[in-house]
Amino acid sequence: MDFTVQANGQDYFLAPGRYQVDGDEARALLVDSERFTGSTTREQIWNGFELYMGHFFRLDEHFSETLKGESLVHCVWLGGSFVSSRLNPRNADLTVFVNDAAAQAIKGKPRSGWMTKAFTRIHTEREYLLSALEVRYHPISSVFDLDVLEHPQLEYLRQRGAWDDWWQRCRPAGQKDAPTLESAVPKRGYLEVTL
Repeated sequence: MDFTVQANGQDYFLAPGRYQVDGDEARALLVDSERFTGSTTREQIWNGFELYMGHFFRLDEHFSETLKGESLVHCVWLGGSFVSSRLNPRNADLTVFVNDAAAQAIKGKPRSGWMTKAFTRIHTEREYLLSALEVRYHPISSVFDLDVLEHPQLEYLRQRGAWDDWWQRCRPAGQKDAPTLESAVPKRGYLEVTL
């Protein structure tokens, strides 16, 4: 896997689509690759990512009896400039698929309070160099009859599709304005990191 598509005139990205990798593969591509030897930010961003995810893993362990083998996080999507050829991205953008049933099971219990600030943009940017977004994961047996799904399941599908669309978009070089229809066409790929 390599950054092959130049989508904004400056940075190279993965070809459009979602690529499933484990944590070691993601680190090898985004941090340890020879092309990033001179980076002053990638290692620090990855360390922030590992620290951030470690909070979820510790909650999984602490609440193992309550969670009955379930994990709080289903998977993570990494996108943005961190998943590009940019030598020194400012942060990593990620969508965290939180298992809603697991999160509801520990809600309000002692030591679960970290979940309330896990997706506060100022907190995650400052503490972990991440821009983290939450999607509440719900397993769905079939999408062929959406009328039988409840609101949380429909909301999950809506958000999943929205972020899949967003992480494949690419702003023109230097543009920081609001999204446009011209930038809506899929031009880059992103990573699904399995845990």
